[in-house]
Amino acid sequence: MDCSNVRAASNEHDIPETLPSTGRQSGLHLPNLLVLNRNFVLLWAAYGISAIGDHLSEMALLKERGGLERPDVTRLQALLTFGFFLPFVIFGPIGGWWADRFSRKWSMIGADLARAGVMASLSFALPIAAGGTLISYLGARGWGDYSAALPLFFTGAFAAFFAPARNALLPTLIRNDQIVRANALLSAMGTIGGILSAWLGGMLVDLSEAGHFDLHWNYRLDGLTFLVSAACLLFIAMRKARQQLQPRVEGLVVPIAQGFRYVRQHRRVFQMILLGTVFWAAAGVIISIVPALVRDVFGGRFSDAGLYRGLIAAGLAAGAAVLTLIGPAAPLQLRVLTGLFWGAFWLFALEFAYVWRLGKVFTGLCLFGMGGAGAVILVTAMAMLQHLVPNSRRGRVFGANEMATTASLVIATGLLGVPEIPNLDRYIPYLIAATGLMLLIALITAWREYRRKDPFPAIMSFLWLIQRFYAQFWLRVERVGPCTMPRHGPVILAINHTAGVDPMAIYATCRHRLTGFVVAREYFELPILGWFQRLANCIPIDRQNPTKSFLTSSLRFLRQGGCLAIFPEGTFHDPHEPPPPVRPGVGVLALWSGATVIPCHISGTKYHSNPIRSYLARHKIRVRYGAAVDLSAFAGRAKQREAQQEASELIMAKIRELGPRDSACE
Repeated sequence: MDCSNVRAASNEHDIPETLPSTGRQSGLHLPNLLVLNRNFVLLWAAYGISAIGDHLSEMALLKERGGLERPDVTRLQALLTFGFFLPFVIFGPIGGWWADRFSRKWSMIGADLARAGVMASLSFALPIAAGGTLISYLGARGWGDYSAALPLFFTGAFAAFFAPARNALLPTLIRNDQIVRANALLSAMGTIGGILSAWLGGMLVDLSEAGHFDLHWNYRLDGLTFLVSAACLLFIAMRKARQQLQPRVEGLVVPIAQGFRYVRQHRRVFQMILLGTVFWAAAGVIISIVPALVRDVFGGRFSDAGLYRGLIAAGLAAGAAVLTLIGPAAPLQLRVLTGLFWGAFWLFALEFAYVWRLGKVFTGLCLFGMGGAGAVILVTAMAMLQHLVPNSRRGRVFGANEMATTASLVIATGLLGVPEIPNLDRYIPYLIAATGLMLLIALITAWREYRRKDPFPAIMSFLWLIQRFYAQFWLRVERVGPCTMPRHGPVILAINHTAGVDPMAIYATCRHRLTGFVVAREYFELPILGWFQRLANCIPIDRQNPTKSFLTSSLRFLRQGGCLAIFPEGTFHDPHEPPPPVRPGVGVLALWSGATVIPCHISGTKYHSNPIRSYLARHKIRVRYGAAVDLSAFAGRAKQREAQQEASELIMAKIRELGPRDSACE
């Protein structure tokens, strides 16, 4: 049985990290590189361009309602954000149902055309009074600041149909092992669109104030972005997509209820959606305070407000770029904890920047850092949902996700924007501190959840996450086939020795059992290294009397139910030289202890005579675990030297049988 599956059975939060590559299906070949996948590139471009359109008009709407001259600009910005995201709460489940019921491609095209129409209504509306516009007309008739939020409400309503269709369509255009990288690239493109949107929108407002052109060019360019996005989507060739099961969804209420029921019944899906709600609640507060932050810290203008909102998006893009680089190498738990930790850290740093007026650079750094942390959280949640949810329910689950996550943002911005709180901007330090505290609580909660039913010490679990990331990213360790290690009882793991990095390959590929190694006593007594070796259940031996020390310590360890790794050859060697003879030690331990013997083969390492250099070199390591070795033929002969040597030879033969037979195995 696969050890990752075994652990998942006891710890629901542990999710398989390495997905099977499904590049060929019914004769369909999907490219190894996402940039060579025409359908993905078109979706990627469409999303980035439409992301520009989603927020390009915000600075113009802010200007039409008084802009930075107002003492409650935080409230106005919060109200605009509230207006855009409220439809996701209202229409999110229906948008998810729509994505499961109708063509996802044409749903996105229709949403883009509708959003272009909304912007056209602002740009080309007939004057209603002398010099009047639609926004001023509504404002004069009692709508007030809600007149600026109304067009964003309609834009968000159609975006609520676009988003679940996009998220549900993506996995059908790519291979399974590309999901993390694809989401990271989409997030990067979307945030690059956000950078351009915020900066360009603010710049156009400043230029309109200088009298260079009409303010309504913001709305015209906004509508154009949606038309270009629709054109990109039009050229996606669905005949080149993976055909996945998508049964026809009948009715409306029952299918939507089934989507919510699926979320409620699947703990891991629920956790990923909950993670997204934390991200968007924090995002709602930070986006709302940026204009006041820029004004108060260094007296910025509209273009500065757009630029500093763009720095959040730049951080999102940078974080997404890092995730694109590392792909699925970082374990799920490590990504979640890292995102929450750095999100809280940069929020508290922003608190100091505001209170002590630390200037443009430090304020921008804080916003950029928060964006990077947010990318880790957002991409992780999105990729895991796409991996966990079957295609037949994906649209409805993403509709529920859109509703839940944006509800947190809507609540955050609604509390700031709907009530008319006098001089709201003076409470900004408290808002930042409360948001940082929320992320800190989420971090502690996530850590406690990941520690649930974990039999290992907390520090060991954390170090194991770091080690797994290093092994999978830098050493490129991959397990081929299942891990056959028993969960309980004494076990001898017999491994061929190829390089000093071999123990790390074992720790990275067997996650449900802590394996001890034999080390020299002098290393065991070093302050830091010794502490780590004791934590990892390593066994010290005396170099002056190695045989007695080795047998005594190892037998005691096995009789206590431990798992001990042994290299039958004793040491690694130059692959161009003959292998060293097999030593009898593994046979002695196996026959005397009665422990289960599991053979394991390591390949793909690069030889270095210095063990330390092997940890720094790039490898492509493959680890294979075999079935338990049958030693019943040696029953009653445990003390015979010939039997001990023969048992060692048999174990080594079983290890070599696991070696790759041809290059395809690698």
